[in-house]
Amino acid sequence: MSDQSCRSKCSFEWASAHLILRLWVGCRLLFAGLDKMREKGGSGFGTEFIAKSMEPIKANMIQYATILPKWSVEIFAQVLPFALLAIGAWVIIGLFTRLSLTAAGLLFVGLATGLMALPDDDQAVQRGIEVAITAFALVTSGANWFSLDGLFFRRKPSAE
Repeated sequence: MSDQSCRSKCSFEWASAHLILRLWVGCRLLFAGLDKMREKGGSGFGTEFIAKSMEPIKANMIQYATILPKWSVEIFAQVLPFALLAIGAWVIIGLFTRLSLTAAGLLFVGLATGLMALPDDDQAVQRGIEVAITAFALVTSGANWFSLDGLFFRRKPSAE
């Protein structure tokens, strides 16, 4: 096998791995955000259900996690659903790939921090796995062929 075909095959594998990881991270975020807009126990869907959906998170954090200031929990709970939706969509389509994956990782770290303050060890570990998957997606982001970034900013192959 020639060196060129090996590079091409290896690059395709990295690009495929990046796509799979990016889709997983993006879908995880997007569907978590959409879940915040769903009426619990009903069939309604919309932004009017966000406050009610976030209430248990705020109540548990404020009641049990004295280490986190109340104002920070309030702000996080208000921003979280919209951040999940926006960052999830950016990650899925590969828009600002490195920035969106970094934001996704930081969002997972923020969620894990809140869970560690409760302490909810099982859920914190699950967020840690999501952080690791996101970090690996970020590491493979140099091979983001299957993304808007890859489409618009792809380097032209150099003649050797």
